[in-house]
Amino acid sequence: MRFERRRAKAAGPEVELRTLEGANDLTGVLAPRNWPSARVQAWADWAQTVPEPTAAPEDLPNVLHQPLPNAGLLNGGPARKAQDLAQRGWTAGLFARPTDAGAFRDELFALLCQGMAALASPVRGPLPVIDLADPAADRAIAAFAAQVAAHDLTAPALRTVTDRLAAVADAVRRCEGDASACGDPAANPALARMARAARAAGASDAAISDAIGAGLCGLAITAPTAEPGPRPACILLAADTQLRRERDLAALGWRTGAATLALSAADAAALAARPAGLVAALDLCAFQDEAAFDTPGFEAAARLLAAALRLDAGPDAPATLTLTGTAAVLVARGLAYDSDEARAAAADLWSRAVSAAGGLVEVAPLEDAGLTLRLAASSAAAEPWTGPVTRAETEDGEVINVLAAPALTALQALGEDPDALRLALLGRRDLDEAPHVNTAALTALGFTVLELEAVHAVLPLVSDLRHAFAPLVVGEGFVRDVLGATPEALAEPGFDTLALAGFSDRQVAEAAAYILGSPDLAAADLSPAARALLTPDQPLEARLAMQAAIEDACGAPGILRLPLAFNALPSEAALIQAQALAGGVRALRLDRAPAPFGHSLAIPDETAATPKPEIQERIVERVVERDRIRRKLPDRRKGYIQKAAVGGHKVYLHTGEYDDGELGEIFIDMHKEGAAFRSVMNNFAIAISIGLQYGVPLEEFVDAFVFTRFEPAGPVTGNDTIRSATSILDYVFRELGVSYLGRSDLSNADEDAQPLNADGLGRGKADDALAFESEPQPASRFISKGFSRGAAPDNLVFLPFGKRPGETVIEHTRAASVCPACGDQSVFHGVCDTCGAVADAAS
Repeated sequence: MRFERRRAKAAGPEVELRTLEGANDLTGVLAPRNWPSARVQAWADWAQTVPEPTAAPEDLPNVLHQPLPNAGLLNGGPARKAQDLAQRGWTAGLFARPTDAGAFRDELFALLCQGMAALASPVRGPLPVIDLADPAADRAIAAFAAQVAAHDLTAPALRTVTDRLAAVADAVRRCEGDASACGDPAANPALARMARAARAAGASDAAISDAIGAGLCGLAITAPTAEPGPRPACILLAADTQLRRERDLAALGWRTGAATLALSAADAAALAARPAGLVAALDLCAFQDEAAFDTPGFEAAARLLAAALRLDAGPDAPATLTLTGTAAVLVARGLAYDSDEARAAAADLWSRAVSAAGGLVEVAPLEDAGLTLRLAASSAAAEPWTGPVTRAETEDGEVINVLAAPALTALQALGEDPDALRLALLGRRDLDEAPHVNTAALTALGFTVLELEAVHAVLPLVSDLRHAFAPLVVGEGFVRDVLGATPEALAEPGFDTLALAGFSDRQVAEAAAYILGSPDLAAADLSPAARALLTPDQPLEARLAMQAAIEDACGAPGILRLPLAFNALPSEAALIQAQALAGGVRALRLDRAPAPFGHSLAIPDETAATPKPEIQERIVERVVERDRIRRKLPDRRKGYIQKAAVGGHKVYLHTGEYDDGELGEIFIDMHKEGAAFRSVMNNFAIAISIGLQYGVPLEEFVDAFVFTRFEPAGPVTGNDTIRSATSILDYVFRELGVSYLGRSDLSNADEDAQPLNADGLGRGKADDALAFESEPQPASRFISKGFSRGAAPDNLVFLPFGKRPGETVIEHTRAASVCPACGDQSVFHGVCDTCGAVADAAS
């Protein structure tokens, strides 16, 4: 086997190499300098799948023992593959002379390292073929649709359930109380919430119980690392007599995007076997040098790659050679995609590939995303190119827009000015002479050199001019202090600095067209021929004609991908499919776009969607949605001070409340502790207060900090509801939970403890308890005279209406008398409840 030698550009001195650096998986990888990180990553991933060459036979020629130059390029994957195939070819007797084996290895290594060719292993077995003429076709189609739905729903559902179960285990693991209480949803409110969320996500109670057990043992629940298998796919064989069901077939394609419709048995069999075979791709753009195409080099490379593919696949396994960059080469030659000349040129290229392959492998148009990325191809098979603007990566890893090389070559051949197209599509990336939003106007608004330099630095990286003026770029302090933005406005996700500065949408659009350019070719000053040549949007008829021309040249079917928008309806899918079938396509697949990022439905509440009769019912819970803004406390606020001692260490808890009684701040004072510990507690209280004022529920803090364990800890004196605590924080949040949330489960006082009957250190008067509870209490015991500023009368009292636990209260019903002083019917037991006057017994 003799192959024409080509100069190994990637292994020689003409191609500059670089060793990637940085904190990522590509650190230390040797790659061509002009390759972006995404392309290098794709080759590095492929290299991990390439095994070491098989053991060298004893008669291996010396030329194959010589190491390849730069064998470590791209993690050594190309070198290992070339060495392995050369050894296997020599063992199989495919080379007449040792120099042929050496040339094969060197040339294949050069093709792979230059990124001119790429190999891919099969990712699945043969696809099933559903013959629509079979009476069982309907059942097979229904089963296939169910398989696709199960695949699409399993992975996200599994992630959701796993996350919910992990939260259940975490709620148990974070609890530091008694183990039986921590694992009991009735005693652990945080666990109860997480368990309800897990059940709502579809987790069984058995799985929730397992998660609780894992939490008690300190075990974490991790998400499964195994990736789901390939998405199910099938081939639908439909003869002309079955096309009457094309609407049903279009609905299947719209729903799954995984069903390929073939119109002949031979094509269906070929398409079904293709995924199970090896695939190799050759990039046509690598052989296009300005307006000239290296035809001999292309044919030699196709012959070499076909032989390598057959060696790698074996004598009987399916193997396919395809070409990428067809549309880009047509642009470089100055041929419009929708023209007879372009179709003839494309057919000539593919027919030369078929001749060079010599029947060793099938040559057919197919799309493989991995191969396309590794070859940095702008299009695959018969697809139109993506346009004159492409992405490039700078030395420091920033991705920017540049003009594609085929566009520059085509413009030069047509006599057009590439700079004019560059300015129209990419802009000037400078503010100085821009309309409206320019350096002079911004300086007059208060922008300094610091802000303008920050904006200029990000102009090459943004696609929206407003992003260049985001607060993160120019500084929130500048936007707030100079432009007058409020904190509430700055917190909005879509905050627009330019709108705040007074620029209208029209002015911003005109400035953006000058600075950043416009992706629309209509804005460029081009001749009609140049515009037709460079436009990426091609009608379906043009794609059908190009697909047919390439398939005729190859003698093998390809799959025409018909893209659909995510919001397209099944009726639209049926219309596009019918148009493609009328154009003479051999096989097609509807490819519906995935849901946009962040897609969500505005689903109304059940009560709003379905009007119901008004029913008077008691509100047991109300959820209030608040904006993420700080709710300031009133300057004069109420609250209370609780003095206690935890393990012999005095602690003062001060609270501040809103007018509605909701807790808004706390202060924790420990005067006789060390300065460091006292400062930590003070700042911790400030952090909790800020969280409360931003709307964090007190329940979350209570659940997070009760049962925390550190010194000081032990018995609690001075508090009539809490008698022991595991730490200062445990005591503080037990007190807050009992006082503000009614969390009696956090109280550990004795059942016969007497509330409202303790001094500052909890030394109560048990002997006077009964008398204390049975007598009216002055309001000054509960209402601060200074806070009320005398608004509460001195004779205001609270009457005892409560009862102690276990005590039976005998209610006495008696009619009230009329007070002679104020006239209200409010005299009970000789005293007026309204004015406090003592009524005459006779009255």
